Amino acid sequence: MFLIQWKDNNKKGIAVIEILIITVIITTALTAVLSLIAFSLRTSVLIKETTQAKNIAEGIIEQVRNFRDGTVWNTDGLGILTTGIIYHSEKTTDTPPQWQIVVGEETIDGFTRKVVFGEVQRDGDNNIVESEGTVDSDTKKITASVFWQISGQTRQIEIITFLTNWRQ
Repeated sequence: MFLIQWKDNNKKGIAVIEILIITVIITTALTAVLSLIAFSLRTSVLIKETTQAKNIAEGIIEQVRNFRDGTVWNTDGLGILTTGIIYHSEKTTDTPPQWQIVVGEETIDGFTRKVVFGEVQRDGDNNIVESEGTVDSDTKKITASVFWQISGQTRQIEIITFLTNWRQ
């Protein structure tokens, strides 16, 4: 009888150890799955905000292009804007509304947007060069930038393009 009791107690001890091991395995698995879900959510938010910032930057370029097309380059258009100054675009209250270029950056829904105009130089073959060329007063370098904060870090999207005085 004593031997049978001892075997029953031994099986109870093994069952408790098995339950503890299973609990540790399940807890580890759940922690890994929850960590993966949290990482996926952070990545999803970053992708969403990066896409939104990219769309804003592309919009800035289109607004500047629309501004260029609705103005005279050297009278009230891109040709008279100061290079190196921070601008942003706004709609006028006209009917129909037009785009105008305004000094300063603008923040909307947590995204700060700006556009900077730069001068363009061309070499003897009429290619755009960084330096040692002749200034092309009928071409502007357009740098559209969008900044935002995510998880305490500043992120930035920047698009660079060139616009010309196509009416010359």
